[in-house]
Amino acid sequence: MSSSNWRIWPLIAAVLAVLFISWDLSLLSRARGLQDRIGRQVDLLHELSDLNAAINQLSLVHRVDINTGQTNWTTELEKVNERVRRTHAQYSNEPGVEPLPGLLTPILHACDSLHGEVLARKSTPSDARMPEAVFQMMVQRGQKHVDQGQRKVHEQGLSNHTNALSARWDEAQALMFLACAFAVVFALLVGMTRRLLVESRLRTEQMQIAKKNLEHTHKELRETMLSKEEKEVMIKEIHHRVKNNLQIVKSLIRFQTDQVEDVRVKELFNECINRVGAMALVHEQTYLSKDLANIDVKTYLESLVRDLIHAYAVGIRLKQDIDIQVRTLSVDTLVPMGLLINEIISNSFKYAFKGRSEGLLTVHLSGSEDGGLHLRIGDDGPGMPSRDKWDRPNSLGMELIQTLAGQLDARIDLMPVSGTHYELISDKLIKQKVA
Repeated sequence: MSSSNWRIWPLIAAVLAVLFISWDLSLLSRARGLQDRIGRQVDLLHELSDLNAAINQLSLVHRVDINTGQTNWTTELEKVNERVRRTHAQYSNEPGVEPLPGLLTPILHACDSLHGEVLARKSTPSDARMPEAVFQMMVQRGQKHVDQGQRKVHEQGLSNHTNALSARWDEAQALMFLACAFAVVFALLVGMTRRLLVESRLRTEQMQIAKKNLEHTHKELRETMLSKEEKEVMIKEIHHRVKNNLQIVKSLIRFQTDQVEDVRVKELFNECINRVGAMALVHEQTYLSKDLANIDVKTYLESLVRDLIHAYAVGIRLKQDIDIQVRTLSVDTLVPMGLLINEIISNSFKYAFKGRSEGLLTVHLSGSEDGGLHLRIGDDGPGMPSRDKWDRPNSLGMELIQTLAGQLDARIDLMPVSGTHYELISDKLIKQKVA
């Protein structure tokens, strides 16, 4: 082979290097575009989840207005309509968003009419039952449309973009293989001629740098495919679906309650509904939380107390002494903690405030999940007739309180004060005091 033929190889190598760099830059640009689109659709999922929660809140405002005579319905309805318009304007080109206004606006209009009809027939509960049932059905239908929109975002958006990102990963592997093959061929050519030794060493160093850059790009693409944001979206979706399933369970139990005439059985069903609601609330706070491992305790407890007040239709002037010094807890701790607080506050609403015009509810929580928790909770009611009911529990509620305390690795006991007050102390704190 003549020397002129050998001299053309550096030029060929340079051309190939430019092609590889161009390919690499194009691959990065396309991957970045996919990341941006995935991020936008993740934001859309958050917006749709908030819209679903707003529709649920609208239903709660309806019940509060019907039961208490408040007039918050119009304001809350306008908020939901505004959220629908804003979501459509901001994400109209995303899957599942374009038909939302056409689906939700008639439903919200119908809910407004039904709300007015229920108000008008409030004095005759038998007449109001049918429009109330239709109202709840319309709310569920609206939430179903939002869920379908979320499903389309997953199926037509995130799924497709994830597949495209996987294809970019395959392309990066091909680029890596070709680059390695090119390096081997170039090294063989350098070994065949001493006259190009100096130039071959320089190009080998350049190829090694290019290889490191490609490996770094390969690592970035792999991490992008299994990014933290995508994992969190999947986990939040799971919590969202669990919460929705628990809400369905509540609805089924509530429907069954309507078929029962016995007052005691109805009460047991309602207690079951409140327990399911306490668990559903944890999952709701989880998918609304930015940090999936830690949930805001104060927000959760405020929502729990609000739901219990609504459930028991508390009509007295209730004072709340709530002091929450624990910022966040994990799901594993908050579920038994929420159920325990649900049982105690439910007992207060059932027994402590009967025949009274006002009452005091106390909830104090301090400490930390790692160092141990200290909970004081109770009411200023007449208290238990004797400690025998606590020392030898004969009801599911009392047994459940003690069982849940055991799940929290804590001890719980009645406090020797007026009213009914419980004190829960983690075993970790007890050991620290003894030491």
